[in-house]
Amino acid sequence: MPWLVFARRRRQVCHVVLACLLFGARGVAETSPDRDLTSLSIEQLTQVKVFTASRHEEDSRVAPSSVTVITRDEIARYGWRTLADVLSSVRSFYTRYDRNYTYLGARGLLGAGAYNNRILVLINGHRVNEDVYDSGPIGREFPLDLDLIDRIEIVRGPSSSLFGTNAVYGVLNIITRRPTRTAVEISGDTSSFLGRSGRLTTTYQRGALAALLSGNLYRSAGASPLFYPEYASPDTNNGYAVNVDGDGVAETFGDVAYGNLRVQGLYFSRTKIVPTGSYGANFDDSANRTTDTRGYLEANYHRDISSATDVDLRTYYDAYRFHGYGAYGGTDPSSRYVVVAEAFADWAGTEATVGHRIGRQRITLGATYERDFRVNQRDYIAGQTPMLDDRRTSWLVGTYGEAEINLVPKVTVRAGGRLDWFDTFGGALSPRVALIYSPSSKTSLKYMFGRAFRAPNAYESYYTDDVMYIAPSRHLEPEVMHSQEVAWERTLLPWLQMTTSGFYNHMNHIIEPEADPVTGLQHYINGGTDRGRGLEFELDAKTASGFSGRTSYTFADAQDGLDKLRLVNSPLHNAKFNGTVPVSKKGFAGVELQYGSAQTSFQQTRVSPSFLTNLTLSTKPIWSGWEFSASCYNAFDRRWFATGSPELRQAEIQQDGRTYRVKISYRIGRERAQ
Repeated sequence: MPWLVFARRRRQVCHVVLACLLFGARGVAETSPDRDLTSLSIEQLTQVKVFTASRHEEDSRVAPSSVTVITRDEIARYGWRTLADVLSSVRSFYTRYDRNYTYLGARGLLGAGAYNNRILVLINGHRVNEDVYDSGPIGREFPLDLDLIDRIEIVRGPSSSLFGTNAVYGVLNIITRRPTRTAVEISGDTSSFLGRSGRLTTTYQRGALAALLSGNLYRSAGASPLFYPEYASPDTNNGYAVNVDGDGVAETFGDVAYGNLRVQGLYFSRTKIVPTGSYGANFDDSANRTTDTRGYLEANYHRDISSATDVDLRTYYDAYRFHGYGAYGGTDPSSRYVVVAEAFADWAGTEATVGHRIGRQRITLGATYERDFRVNQRDYIAGQTPMLDDRRTSWLVGTYGEAEINLVPKVTVRAGGRLDWFDTFGGALSPRVALIYSPSSKTSLKYMFGRAFRAPNAYESYYTDDVMYIAPSRHLEPEVMHSQEVAWERTLLPWLQMTTSGFYNHMNHIIEPEADPVTGLQHYINGGTDRGRGLEFELDAKTASGFSGRTSYTFADAQDGLDKLRLVNSPLHNAKFNGTVPVSKKGFAGVELQYGSAQTSFQQTRVSPSFLTNLTLSTKPIWSGWEFSASCYNAFDRRWFATGSPELRQAEIQQDGRTYRVKISYRIGRERAQ
């Protein structure tokens, strides 16, 4: 078959390119390398400052949360393509892809029908979750190219005490690169399924002025054919979806700083053809697709008023647009029709945070106000009057504070909380307390308690089409999670660190769909209770010779609080290993192993365990600015599945087999990573 010959030839070309780019780098004169986090020892790495856990820079070892920092160089050396790839490698987390969006689970919890709205995603502290579904994007729908990231701060556990709604499972703060030199970067890659992308980034730095502007395009034809046995009949192409998995992304990002003032903005649009026949749409119909468009503009001002006091002010404007198309009525043109679902949101806000240190103590205070100018939802059959035309405005105010108390040597107490007030349902209180004992610079023992909430969003509160969904019969209340965790961090050797933790999570007032007893249509209610408990273990190693590795294991027993049954989308065991090895002065080999135990689908069927192996070869800049990488994902071509979504007929969705990516970057000028 021609396509098979082409695939084999491309695989051979990839192997030749890998050998040339890595071992050809041995003879290149080595320039002075940029200093990055991966060049630090384990003991130095534990002292790297993090911001997200407490809204000010601090040693991660005394942060009131369990924190992981992923660096720019790790992203390159493991060949990660999306934020979901990064999170899949980190303890506590696992992902699920339904051929439209990617969803994140944490410590056994991944709610049915929740569009990642229990995780808060930030870019440089700016909230990325939109104001219709509150979704936190992590897959191809994440609106930033990973090449622009300096580091990712992953904060586990409830963080509503500082960030408000959605910070239930944790917070992901993506910190972008800050330009230090004038440079131009060009990057492109080719991948399986006719995937290709291109990026152009320019940076400028002179005196107090620093600027970055970047644009990126991505296109993929998607996997084809895809087989779904639930549709295996002649009327639905015998279960084969052909050429209906395409994906396209366009994004731009700008960041300008002058002194203490920083302005950043983003525009992103993604269109995904959906091959699964979701929501009962025609199967194998290329009209089924979703388009998400996201943008924001923010101005931020930070100033150290004195050696003890700092202030951070920000104001912003955000916008979100959603267009979903579904074809119904079969393939006969006389009966076929297209249903369009649209959502529009525009909002603006302002926030002020003040930090003040009194000797060894520190106090952080803040307040925020946000106004939704419009949150509109509309459904209609193409060419007809709308079935739904819902228009809303809303507002919220919040105030928060936290105290760091160091009255006793080696013991730190963190206590604080946040009060949010929504005009839709009222107030939500989110306290947090942490006790941290540090008997030496090598050991830290933490106890952490927190309460987090997720406010009901506009989709859950107001959406109705009178075909599948009707509006709730009563006002929804926020979801609430109480969490307790004990963590022990210990540097065993100068090159080896260990982390162990035990956790207990209790969620109630869970917002979930339920069939109306009269009409049989779905509507959202504050339903059941989920409980999760478990243990985690991690070893992190790094040697001066360039070898590094991280291995982790998570045991998460998550159950329905009423029926005591295991939750859907909840693997009992997750085990992971990541390692990089220098193969030349400028070349690295990276390997990634991931195991997830069996899960239960929404249809209460068993989804088999998965074990994946990903391989990457990469270089530092060689030949005056060239960088190369090549990756092979699911290297042993294992057949594996993810659980489906509630709106799908499929109980499980087959994931990609062995795939490839080859990437080339070129930089004119030099830029030091900060």
